[in-house]
This record gives sequence, C-alpha cells and structure tokens, in this order.
Amino acid sequence: MEDVEFFRRLHRCGRMVHSEKRIVVSPRRYEAIGRTRLTFAYGFIATLYIFGVPLSVLARMHQYMCCAAHEPEPSPA
Repeated sequence: MEDVEFFRRLHRCGRMVHSEKRIVVSPRRYEAIGRTRLTFAYGFIATLYIFGVPLSVLARMHQYMCCAAHEPEPSPA
C-alpha cells in the first residue's frame, strides 16, 4: 500500500506529469495468477486501503489473492 500512500502524498505536493519511458517488470505473477484476477485484486485492496481497512487485513487478503500457489492440476497418468 506504500504506492497508494506515495501517490496521495505526491499529489499534495503539486502537479504530476506522465513519462513516456517504459519500465521492465517480471510477468511471472501475472502469468501464474492471470492478468484480470491480479489486476482486480490489486485494485480492490488499494480501494479498501483508501477506505481505512487495517493493514493486517489487507496483508492477509494480498497473501490469499495474489500470492497463493496456483499450480496446474496434475494430468492423470
């Protein structure tokens, strides 16, 4: 949630600008969990943070929604 807090504080300091530069990140979590599910989970948790949900609750939600092992089912032999 530090990113949400960072942007809230940055906004108070003045105008933000958008950069056209790209950043490189690892897609492993998106590939393992799925783009839609992970994007929804991050947005949902950030929204709850803004509404004051305790960090301990958000941490448990993040662990369950974003970090749980999502391994494929073994195929019958």
